Amino acid sequence: MADPKPPQPPPSAAPPPPPPPPTPGVTGPRNSALATRIGQSNGYRYAQNAWRYRNWVLGAVAVTYAVGSWNAEKARARKRDAVPEKTVLYWKLYDGGIVEAKSAGSSLNYLLSSRGAGAPEEPPRVMELFDVIRTIKFIEQDDRVRGIVADFSHTSIPSVPSYTLGLAQIEEIQDALLELRRVKHEKFGQQGWRTVAWTDTFTSQGQYLLASAFDEVYCQPTGEVPLVGLGSTTPFFGRLAKWLGIEVHAEARNEYKSFVQPYIDEKLTEPQRENHEQLINDLNDNLLRYIGRNRFWSQGSEGSLARARALTRVGPFTAREATKEGLLNGTCYRQDVLDSILDPELGGDKERKMMGFYHYGKVLEKAVEKYMNKETIEVGVVYLQGTIGEVGDFGTASVVRGLKEAGEDDTIGAVVLRIDSGGGAVVDSDTIWGAVRDLREKYGKTVVASFGNASASGGYWVSTHTDAIFASPSTITGSIGVASLRPTFLQSFFDRLCITLESYYTGSRTNDPTHSLTTAELERHAKSVDEMYDDFKRRVCEGRGIEMGVVEQIAGGRVMSGLRAFEIVAPPELIKQVKGIEETPEEAGGKSDGDGNAAEAKSAELNAAVATLPDEQETSPFAVPAVQDESAVKATTSLPSAEHDAASSTSTPPVESLPSPTPETTALVASDASSAAAAVTNDDVAKAAVATSSEPAIETKPERPKSLPPAAQNGAAGLYDYVPGPFGRGLVDGLGGLRDSAIYACQLFIANGIAGYKEEHPEASDEDAVKTLLPDAKFAISETGEVAMQIDVTLKRFPVQKSLWQQLVDASRRGDSLGDTVSSTLVLPSLHAMQSVLARWFVASVADSVVEELNGVATNDVRGKLGRASGKRAEYWSAGLGTGASSSKWV
Repeated sequence: MADPKPPQPPPSAAPPPPPPPPTPGVTGPRNSALATRIGQSNGYRYAQNAWRYRNWVLGAVAVTYAVGSWNAEKARARKRDAVPEKTVLYWKLYDGGIVEAKSAGSSLNYLLSSRGAGAPEEPPRVMELFDVIRTIKFIEQDDRVRGIVADFSHTSIPSVPSYTLGLAQIEEIQDALLELRRVKHEKFGQQGWRTVAWTDTFTSQGQYLLASAFDEVYCQPTGEVPLVGLGSTTPFFGRLAKWLGIEVHAEARNEYKSFVQPYIDEKLTEPQRENHEQLINDLNDNLLRYIGRNRFWSQGSEGSLARARALTRVGPFTAREATKEGLLNGTCYRQDVLDSILDPELGGDKERKMMGFYHYGKVLEKAVEKYMNKETIEVGVVYLQGTIGEVGDFGTASVVRGLKEAGEDDTIGAVVLRIDSGGGAVVDSDTIWGAVRDLREKYGKTVVASFGNASASGGYWVSTHTDAIFASPSTITGSIGVASLRPTFLQSFFDRLCITLESYYTGSRTNDPTHSLTTAELERHAKSVDEMYDDFKRRVCEGRGIEMGVVEQIAGGRVMSGLRAFEIVAPPELIKQVKGIEETPEEAGGKSDGDGNAAEAKSAELNAAVATLPDEQETSPFAVPAVQDESAVKATTSLPSAEHDAASSTSTPPVESLPSPTPETTALVASDASSAAAAVTNDDVAKAAVATSSEPAIETKPERPKSLPPAAQNGAAGLYDYVPGPFGRGLVDGLGGLRDSAIYACQLFIANGIAGYKEEHPEASDEDAVKTLLPDAKFAISETGEVAMQIDVTLKRFPVQKSLWQQLVDASRRGDSLGDTVSSTLVLPSLHAMQSVLARWFVASVADSVVEELNGVATNDVRGKLGRASGKRAEYWSAGLGTGASSSKWV
């Protein structure tokens, strides 16, 4: 039993606690009185109310901050995008900086390589070729831009896929730059416009060709200029195939079709060699003609070409040697170029401001979209690149889908088919041809073919029935012919590998590559190739209006340059003008004089430059004078000041022929909204500038085709006075690039639309037709019946490039699962597909080993591969529309 607790004593009386202060934490009478006053003040009551409505207060603060930040960012953007007076654009150029068309999924590389916009030091942004030409056209009408600095160096290059521009693409940019120079000199004189190209060293002739279009060209003292001309080396595998035990049976139509020759022989035939040499010489002359015109134009067209050709025989050149020969204006470093433009102590102008070329183009593009949205006409564009028959963003399926989407788009009236392909499979070429036919006949669209670096054989097949064909002077085209290869693996081939075979067949063994063809099978094969060739010629004759009796003179597999193809039916005077060798009145007068004026006539001939010099100037402002003493050539040449180096020639680039006016309605279209350049600084001025266009209008004939296909008799497709003859409209209608093709497609669409409306409504006037066709367009009709309107031509690419989110939304609407959509988006190959590819690769391994034809000249598969598994023959037959089997390296 526990002991009881002892009793506790009674608690003592504790004192009561002190009263709490009036305000917690405040002690003392003075502090208490202060707290009382604070609690009764207005501020305290406001604080209490604010705390009570704290959610509303915080929301208002957040909204105020957001609005302020948005206004501040908008102000920064206005300041960033403003184009001040005397702006000089900084243009970073490198392999991959300009592409024909961006492929899907490439935006991530561009995003990762970007920095602050508008700064001269920004890394290059990838631009499409059409956007580059469009930006140059913006500069023509923007008086605030007074120069361009082009940086070709290899520093600050982002990690993007390399893409080398071909000769035809460079020519298109060159023509735009030369036209820009002419316009700027007319406005500001030679001292008000300056363009400079600089690099650490030139890595290719194409790079130097583009740089030569600038007024001044510089490089570092340790750099070089690799001007050596074009060359070609063709490997032959005939003996190798025989040694391996592979028997190759080839069929080619006709004697100029050199594609099969490297697989069956040890050299080209005489007709093939002549055609190959002619092509190389034509491309080389185009290259040297541009360089000579840009650097030695004071020596005349023939003299400058001869000078450039002579230099190629002793090239390449160091920077010192290139300066002495006039290929460079001097040697310096990048900062020296910038100082000569911006530093007053070195002859620059401190009022000049630098702006990125890419950034400027985006700013002007937004201005045009804002102020000319109703005057803009979209022209569809579908890209066909690489070997016809391959898969990818520019493969057959993508091209056919793009043509179909363009036909179903009611906002598109004209489509440009941009081709950069040397050929490919017959069946795939025929599939694309059918899609082009449907686009014209079923959907009623105007279709213009634009040839890039190459459009030969299968590339030409798909364009025969378009409304018009444009090509650049250095486009590789033609090759109207068919070639087919059939390899047979003999027993000796398998003996070398210690392989034995045992086969069983229930039918024909024609498709077995281990079986030699019989005489009957060879005859059937030859007949099949003849049918394809006859079909090819028939389409060319129907589409181009050529008589069947003369088509063999330009067919037979002949490969030619775009300029030579244009010469087939073009007027001789126009050809001279394109080459820059047309006679001047002084030359014509000199020829009619006697022997006493022979020397003057000869002098006039030698000095018939593409551009004319001012009277007080005797030598080219760009070419460096000949140096008598080599020691006078310094390692680093000081740059001339802005006041003394801006003199420039008034160059005349290759001129595109224009259609002749007709007694009927003629549509005049101003192609660009370049006057909207001021939109970023002054809205009122921009709107007034947009209301009038200062660009010359271009005429188009309004005759509408009477039947389909209309190419044989459609006079509107000719860019000169069309004279019917046995060769019809020739192989191409005009010389021009992608932008020229888009403008002409728009003009042809408008002209045909006006003519078609007046056919259906005979009582309608031209004004009624234009209002019905283009209700928002601003136009005027002259007394002669010419319709002049101001429009902006833009491109809309087909098939429409959809984002991943758009693809998921479309898949959800179709009811597809997420896994199927992701698999199709990521393009994951199946095991069966990989096995099929490996099997086909084994059979075609010899054929695929040949170097691409003229790879350095026209890039992008100008040769064209045989094509995989022709539909005319089964699995192991290979029949295609290739341009040839030569190879070339542009060093």
